[in-house]
This record gives sequence, C-alpha cells and structure tokens, in this order.
Amino acid sequence: MDSDADILDADSFGTSVLARECGGPVLASRNPDVPLPPASNTKLLTAALALHHLGPDYRFETRVSRAGDSLVLSGRGNPSLSPTDLSQLAESVRDAGIDGVTDIVAETGSFDGQTRGPGWVWEDGRHGYGAKSTALALSGNTVSVTVSGTDVEVTPDTDAVELHTEFDETAEELRVFRDCPGNVIRVDGKPSEEAQTEPVPVGDPVRHCLLAFRDALEGAGIDHDGGFRVEDESEPDETVATVKSLPVAELVREMNVPSDNFLAEQLARTIAREVRGDGSWNAWESVVGDFLNARDAGRVRIRDGSGLSRYNLISARGLVRTLEWVAEQPWSETFFDSLPASGEGTLAERFADVPGVRAKTGTLTGSRTLSGIVHKEDENDVVFSVLLGGLVGEDEERARKRIDAFVSELAD
Repeated sequence: MDSDADILDADSFGTSVLARECGGPVLASRNPDVPLPPASNTKLLTAALALHHLGPDYRFETRVSRAGDSLVLSGRGNPSLSPTDLSQLAESVRDAGIDGVTDIVAETGSFDGQTRGPGWVWEDGRHGYGAKSTALALSGNTVSVTVSGTDVEVTPDTDAVELHTEFDETAEELRVFRDCPGNVIRVDGKPSEEAQTEPVPVGDPVRHCLLAFRDALEGAGIDHDGGFRVEDESEPDETVATVKSLPVAELVREMNVPSDNFLAEQLARTIAREVRGDGSWNAWESVVGDFLNARDAGRVRIRDGSGLSRYNLISARGLVRTLEWVAEQPWSETFFDSLPASGEGTLAERFADVPGVRAKTGTLTGSRTLSGIVHKEDENDVVFSVLLGGLVGEDEERARKRIDAFVSELAD
C-alpha cells in the first residue's frame, strides 16, 4: 500500500480496522478489538435495530384527539412531522365538525424528559445537527433561516422563536445560530450577497409545534380561545385525525445518506420504547448493549443513536459483526441500500472511480470513521470497518485520504 493507504501500520493515532469477505477470510486487520469513538457509524446500529425491532413497514403516527372542548396533539416520536401535516390535521378537525377549541394539549410521554443525548457538548445545541429530541417534533425541531442581504425569513415562524440580527459589512462571514440555552436565534456578521439558508434548532420545540398547530387550526377556520398544556398522558374522548410518516425502510435511508442526527435519535428512542417500554437513552443503551453482546462484539458503550455522543465506544470487530448479521436478515438489501453510494450524500466527493462501495461516514473532532460493504460482481462481498481516533494536526487532515485509499484497495 502507498503511504495514504498504510493505516494498518499507523502508530501515531488510535486505529481499529477489520475487513473480511462475507462468509470468508479476514482480508485486513489491525487492533480489531480496540474500542474507539464510532462517530456517525453509530447510525449503522440504529438502522439495523430499527429494521429488526420496528420493521421496514413501521410508520410513526401523530394523532389529534378530542378531550371535551380541548384538542390533544399526541406525539410518538414522528421524525418527519411537517407544517403540511399540521395543516392536514387541522382540516380533518374542521371536517369532523369542530369549529372551536379551548386548550391545545401536547401529549409527550412516549419519550422521557431528556431532550439532549448523553455526551453531547454544549456547542452542539447551537446548530441544526444538534436539534433536541422530543416525542412531539415539527420539522426536525429546527427552523429554516434564510438570509438574503439583510432580509431574514424564518420558516416555520412562531412566537416560540425570537430573532436577533446584527449585520456588519466589515465582518468576514455570516453567522446563523441559536444562542443557547434560550430561544434566541442570532444572525450576525457580513450580509449574504446571495440567499443563504441554514437549519437552526428550536429552544422549546414542543411549544413551537403547539403554536404552529394553533396557526394551522386558525387557518382552517377553527377558533382557539384557551391556552396550551404539555402532559405525559391524556385520556381523550375520541381520535379525530391522524397523519403517518414514511415507513422505516425509507426513513433509515433519509437518516444515513445525509447523516441526520435528529432522525437517528427519534428512531433510537422509539426502539427503546417498543422493546423496553421506556423511550429514554438509558433504555436505548440497554437494547443496543444486549444486541452487541449477542454478536460477541467485545467492549462497547453506545449512549445515543446518532454518534454525536462523545461517550460512545465500539471496535471495528463489533461493527463488522453487526454488518455480517445484517447480511443474513431478510431486509439486508434495504439496509445496505440505505447507505450512501459512491458520490452520494456524505460520500459526494469520495470513491468516484470505485464501484460497489456502500458505507457510512463518521466525523467528530479527533475521529474519522467509515464502515460498510463493497459489493463485488464475481467475488464475495467485503464488509469492513475503519475507526481512527486520537487524531490531531496532520493526521486529522489526512485521515480521510488514508481511509479512502484503504477501501479502494479492498475494492480492487
């Protein structure tokens, strides 16, 4: 191998590497049992367990129920609830003969009260990739902030979002972020010459969703003359409207191709609820721990579903054994097709001339990872995992090239 591909001989950083033919011999190995941070390779576990425990056809349901003169909006972790869905629910409420409501109630007991995964850092909450996880969630618990010159548009816009702008023509760049821990979204710095849109997390996502639903109801001609409440459980009289998400088979692809952290956490906590009756990250850790122990994955610690947690540790062998198990499942094609292909999603600029690669990337400060499969026409497919940790300086800059060169040789 050339110097970029020679990660098997690297000593200046943590390395855990394993590649083997499906049902065949080991092709490459270095420290395969050393646990390192998997970063977004954690989503491989989330996808596998979602397809296993929920099933490819599972759909999240959000429903509206009548409770006297009030309406209850029940969230069960739907990761794709949209303003269009809220409008559809509101129209169904109107069609049910309801023309006015008092309180609008959010039922959120499907998940526990935590909204940020264990091991997430403070800065994550400033940006769209670190949106909170809640049982009732609108638009991935983010708003789209579009800046054109000094004009700013927030979508969807509710009173739960406060916008502060401070432009400076002499600044070097435009910054768009949430000012943690509150609800203020700040837009400051150099005005944008062309329209620029950024997803920004909402500080109080359940209230944001309730306000957006109130607006949808009023848009459908339904008066609201009460307040808002959040309850773990309610006892409604009857269900009057429902909307459903895409099936899990499609959601895992929507998660893996762009590496969507919010979607991963909604799936992980839903798996925990379905398996343990508890939609918490602690229950998720128990579910995924039992799964990996059954695969003889060695020393592991998985605390969230996205890989954003700095507590997560797993070895290359643990991930390869997961991929080998997946290859034996009836939904294996759905799983592997959910991973980015060469030139797609997080592999948009990688493996352009390397056929057959389907892999999940992972990036945290000091860590670079890639795990997946190389499909071969006339030979056995190859499953692999490369975890690099403790990267600083030049090693961090060269890590992707090293990984890509290694996987390219596996493809040859």
